[in-house]
Amino acid sequence: MLYDETKNNIEKCSRCALCVQNCPIYEIKKDENNTSRGLICKLSGYFEGRLSDKEIKHGLKICLNCSKCRTNCPSGVDTSYVFAFKNAQLSPSKISQRLLLAFKLLPIKFLYFFNFFKKRPSKIKSNIVYFKGCVARAQHKITFLDKICSTPEFLCCGLPYLTSGDLKNYNKVKERNINLIKSASKVVFDCASCKSAILDYPELNEKDKDKLIFFSELTDKKYKLKNNSKYKTITFHKPCHMTKSDFREIEKFLNNIEGIKYIPLEDCEKCCGFGGSYFMFHPVISSLIAFKKANDIKKTNADLILTACPSCTMGLRFGELISRQFKKTLELRDFIETELETL
Repeated sequence: MLYDETKNNIEKCSRCALCVQNCPIYEIKKDENNTSRGLICKLSGYFEGRLSDKEIKHGLKICLNCSKCRTNCPSGVDTSYVFAFKNAQLSPSKISQRLLLAFKLLPIKFLYFFNFFKKRPSKIKSNIVYFKGCVARAQHKITFLDKICSTPEFLCCGLPYLTSGDLKNYNKVKERNINLIKSASKVVFDCASCKSAILDYPELNEKDKDKLIFFSELTDKKYKLKNNSKYKTITFHKPCHMTKSDFREIEKFLNNIEGIKYIPLEDCEKCCGFGGSYFMFHPVISSLIAFKKANDIKKTNADLILTACPSCTMGLRFGELISRQFKKTLELRDFIETELETL
């Protein structure tokens, strides 16, 4: 299936280069070998027998998995299949592949270890379920979503497995998650990447996809800033995997908060550069992207930076650190929990 899907997506590509001009890595490296069009051209030669495995492996080792190429493709090329094929079929060995993935997931394992004895949320019985992502579960953080939704044992959304080419584990978590989604009336997300990964499950029908909502759609309550809050202005970084419709809902929500001013961020879709564990493998590229993002945020003069992805939260904090600006960064979920109250 992966072979056929990859070939189909390669044939869709018109080589228009929109993916190139939207690629954050190309903006830094100026090398098309590191773009999806570069890889697609190589894979075309590979499928035609003109290029070997070794020649394909060279290049595109520094993909950020931001999906900018996919979301800006007028031909509808699903580059996730292209990247998954490269990593699944052309990696040196299954053992090295698994070791690399284990190393990428190491930060989450550390979070689980250090937060193991934190208080767990009490169980809520509800058909509206909360998809608590790996980082949120590792933090054992109790939020308002834990208090109003049930939290069944979803597995990882599968994105790390898919992008690394580990299709065995990807299919395993996908099957478990789909079964839980089918038994729910609504599935609430607070992480844009998790929601995007699950929307991409090809086995999920449209009826079940309609159940997947971002938590900003969950309530029609009006909020105001708490009296003791020190923040007067906020801005929001749109995660790479967040849909435009979810972003519009969030902007609407932020504009309606009493007592605080929302300042839109110019080029809010520009990547933060963190990419999960990407910064561990490519710290220089990650830092350059993060530094640019921090300078864009500085122009807003906002007191607080918000986002809706744990990886982006860490990336924005990293950017503030290396640019020596030190503005507070919070996930939108935590901002609602700690800084707002209902009218």
